[in-house]
Amino acid sequence: MIRKNIIVTGGTDGIGLALVKKLLEKDHTVYIVGKNAEKGNSVLNQIKNSKLDFFQCDLSEKSEIKKLLQTLNKIPSIDVLINNAGSIFDKRTLTKEGVEKTLALNHLSYMQLSLGLLSKLESSTDPRIVNVSSNAHKRYKIDINDLENRENYSGWKAYCRSKLLNIFFTYSFKRELNTKINSNCLHPGFVNSNFGNNNKNFYRFLVNILKHLLAINVNKASLSPLYLSLDKELYGVNGKYFHKLNKVNSSKESYDKDLAKKVWIKSLEYIK
Repeated sequence: MIRKNIIVTGGTDGIGLALVKKLLEKDHTVYIVGKNAEKGNSVLNQIKNSKLDFFQCDLSEKSEIKKLLQTLNKIPSIDVLINNAGSIFDKRTLTKEGVEKTLALNHLSYMQLSLGLLSKLESSTDPRIVNVSSNAHKRYKIDINDLENRENYSGWKAYCRSKLLNIFFTYSFKRELNTKINSNCLHPGFVNSNFGNNNKNFYRFLVNILKHLLAINVNKASLSPLYLSLDKELYGVNGKYFHKLNKVNSSKESYDKDLAKKVWIKSLEYIK
């Protein structure tokens, strides 16, 4: 088995942490990226594996990602980037740089990291980008003139739109860049994790009730990104959407190449 160097964003808890543990069990080298240094160091202390490292970064902030990329590009080789970090915000919140936070964290960070690691990934014999999306992308359409959700803000709507943006990015990646890197995305299922716990009061209460009633555990949810990252069957597979290890169709809108092109151009403006 070929040992790989793999970056996992949002790897300090939830799906990300479960995935990190599975990758280490298979003897791969894993680099976690997360906002909370205390959580990251706690994971390092708990797992105690020489093939695990942690880098602190607030992935909603473009300037922090730029600094992170300087560090990541010093790694001798990178084979897989797993864009997993994301959240939902009950109130419209701006980053320090003035960008709506759902857009910045859930979508723009995926794009900025992927493009920033382009050369490093292309040196791999089987380079892959795995983007964690959601079936929630089917709930709302994109307003190309309001990517920052200024009109009638809803945390749920902003989240759903960000997951559709993930799919646009995945499908556009190879088409726009003419690269050998294969990019795929997935719906992990509704997962019983700490997702949404950054919110307060009724919003957090509602999310936790739904998790209790409907959610699958993080170990089961991590199987899809594990499969997309490593499975030999997926060598050369690009621009697909997966659920439970199966290729499935995403929403009709997600296949709109004209809209995808507009999203690509607007997104580049944010991260340049």
